[in-house]
Amino acid sequence: MMSLALQLGNIVDTIFVSNLISVDAMSAVTMSLPVETVVQLTGYCLGIGGSIAVGNMLGRRDKESASKLFSATFLVTLVVGLIFSFCAFPTAEPIARILVPDGSILTDYTRDYIRISMLGAPVIGIGLMMVNYLGVENHPELASTYLVLANVINLVLDYIFLRFTPLGITGASLSTVLGFLFAMFVFLFYVRSDKRNLHFVRLKVKDFVIIKEAIVTGIPMLVFMATSFVKALGLNTIIMNQIGEEGMAVFTVCDNVLLIVEMLTGGIIGVIPNVAGILFGEKDYIGIHVLCKKMLKYSYLVLAMVFIFVMTFTEQITILFGSDGGELGTQMVHALRIFIFCVVPYLWNKFIVSYYESIEETTIASFVTFLENAVALLPATFTGIYIWKQIDRIGINGIAAGFIATEIITVAATWIFRKIKHKNSTFYIVPDKNPGINLDFSIRSSMDETQNVHRKIIEFCRERGVSANKANLAAVCAEEMTVNIIKYGGKTSNWIDINLCLEEDLCRLRIRDNGIIFNPLEYKHDSEEFDIHGIELVKKISKSMDYIRAIDMNNTIISF
Repeated sequence: MMSLALQLGNIVDTIFVSNLISVDAMSAVTMSLPVETVVQLTGYCLGIGGSIAVGNMLGRRDKESASKLFSATFLVTLVVGLIFSFCAFPTAEPIARILVPDGSILTDYTRDYIRISMLGAPVIGIGLMMVNYLGVENHPELASTYLVLANVINLVLDYIFLRFTPLGITGASLSTVLGFLFAMFVFLFYVRSDKRNLHFVRLKVKDFVIIKEAIVTGIPMLVFMATSFVKALGLNTIIMNQIGEEGMAVFTVCDNVLLIVEMLTGGIIGVIPNVAGILFGEKDYIGIHVLCKKMLKYSYLVLAMVFIFVMTFTEQITILFGSDGGELGTQMVHALRIFIFCVVPYLWNKFIVSYYESIEETTIASFVTFLENAVALLPATFTGIYIWKQIDRIGINGIAAGFIATEIITVAATWIFRKIKHKNSTFYIVPDKNPGINLDFSIRSSMDETQNVHRKIIEFCRERGVSANKANLAAVCAEEMTVNIIKYGGKTSNWIDINLCLEEDLCRLRIRDNGIIFNPLEYKHDSEEFDIHGIELVKKISKSMDYIRAIDMNNTIISF
């Protein structure tokens, strides 16, 4: 729902601008994307990197360091935002002339739009940063509420400013900033929450060294934002130089249709990195196969409906985005009908990135990202426009052809890259079968059910011929861990999932719960109120112990 609200907000925003101002104003929003990316960079990267690092610190129950990092990233994001605000008036004009060098009305629209975006950088940066921290602080509902509310306010103010005031495109940019600002009252619920672990603390200069934790963890997002910047700037430059403002208008419509596809399928594909990562860690390879097949099935069913809709109502869609039905409208219709064919391989590439990241094949995922966003896209778009110009002397359809070529090239190149990197492997890379023999069961977070844990594991091991000593170790560890989860897991802990896998001479016990964030590997005795002696016993009698926090759940794996 959060993804839906974000994408829908962007799309409706563009529709308002194109219909209530002009198609040139709509193009200016697209021309401003490189600046928008830079404005959001600090909040996104420090928010994501900082929230992951803070999650690890809270797992160690190191609330002091976690609060220091939270405070440091907040201050840095705020200061960087204020620098953007200070530079807004003197730099907006030169930046706009770099993005749109012909000095047309499009240049003026771009200048006005990015000026307000830069002025609102502190608000946007803090908003994006806080959304990520709310997630790690067990308040994902507040993060969703903030983003949905910010977009609703944005759309309402868009209509008011554009319809009833002379602000023009300045009003469109201002409505976005005010949406982020007014929705911040949601953060008051977090400040007053009794589940809150992070607080603002007074920092010394040397304390800011801790921010490197957020920077290192946020590097993947930095890479993505960098490629997004290159993509936006490169496409804008190519289209403006080769075609002009009409080309930008057509590209903006096509890009928004791509947002619709992502809006409807992104939530389905988004399940993969959340769930497949856990399945991979648990070596549930059959589960991974089933998950991926279902996600692809649902995604392509939705995509088929979108494809039919776009091909049937192409003209109406272009009119919705401000087309007057003239020559430009005709060009939009033709280009959009060609462009829509790129969504089939586009969805596959999005799936590939999500899947390979989940099974720790980040090299392949990064290869797809770089190829799709810059290495293949920019040359393919330039070539497509050049070739199509030889056909109709306009070249607009070449934009659509370039996107189709990019997605197909990415699919083919990724297949070749995977074959080279993993010879004789299937697409999934992981095995087709799960290792070992498994016992799976769940219990409620109730002390009355803990006695069943010991009994079920002993019976399972006896039936499989496991030594009494090893069976007793597994049963004792499972019972100790479940008791601690029930005692200290908090209000959110409702169920505990237990899996015991027998694999050759190895017994692997996996315990999963949805209680408070807690990493048993980094537990240190810090008070009589939170003194978990059983964890030390488990560490002593087991061969190894691993932990990960995913899908807002603690996953602990113990081997014997």
